[in-house]
Amino acid sequence: MTPLWRSSAKALAALGLLVSFAALGLMGCPGAGIGDPCTPEDEYRENFAGFKLTEENIESRSFQCKSRICLVNHFQGRVSCPKGQGPRTQCNDDGDCSGDDTCTFAGAIVTDCDPTPCGDEGADPANCNGDGGRNPACKDRVCHQEGRYCQCESQIDCPEGYICEPEFNQCITSVCSTPGDTENRCYVPGTEIPITQPVCSQCAADSYRDGDNAVYCSCRCGVAEGEEEDDNFNFCECPDNFECKEIRKNVGLGDVQITGKYCIKLGTEFVDETRCNTVQGWWGPQCFGTATN
Repeated sequence: MTPLWRSSAKALAALGLLVSFAALGLMGCPGAGIGDPCTPEDEYRENFAGFKLTEENIESRSFQCKSRICLVNHFQGRVSCPKGQGPRTQCNDDGDCSGDDTCTFAGAIVTDCDPTPCGDEGADPANCNGDGGRNPACKDRVCHQEGRYCQCESQIDCPEGYICEPEFNQCITSVCSTPGDTENRCYVPGTEIPITQPVCSQCAADSYRDGDNAVYCSCRCGVAEGEEEDDNFNFCECPDNFECKEIRKNVGLGDVQITGKYCIKLGTEFVDETRCNTVQGWWGPQCFGTATN
């Protein structure tokens, strides 16, 4: 049997390029209008467990939307995996898996570093390669010269659930998975790289907190309640069947220009987390709503 880490070379490279290729592909397409679906960038991370119903997320540089705003308005789970998934089985090789599952590469931790020799003019003393390629930015481990990433040396350098594979000296994780099983499990959109975390099922459609009603392209239509009007900002007007509602209060943190009101679908304003209703997929104690059975 081929060791898992020897079969993961292309996967390691693919993961690093995944979001870039996805963004480039989206840039080549016409932007979506207000209310059109969008997939938040967080969903391209294999260790992202999904959004929380109690929170909102305003992605302000989305190439999927003409407005550049992909709004996540109190939504649970992942847009790309409506039914969610239960805990995955971590593995080192196929022998750790059962049934049709095989041990599948599911991501790597890549910490950037600068391999410039510390003796070179202009080198950053906090991020440069000293004797043997050891770099302070890597906690005195080696910074890979070509790859420009911090290498692991042993298992102790990796978090729980990851192993230090010996070919690339990177912390990688793998889980049991059956390719194409997208009905029951979650994957990085457009790939067969499995999501490693449990993912809550989306809320019921009649809760108006499912993907169709809570995640889509939007635009900023007003300042936060109690704030002075901003005559310098190009606010939008909401189209038919949308209303202008406050999504994020200005609490003095972050970018004030993404606080305030946004266009949301008529009748979908968030009330409270008790209205998720019966979910149609995986449910765990960290999820809102009621399990199907």
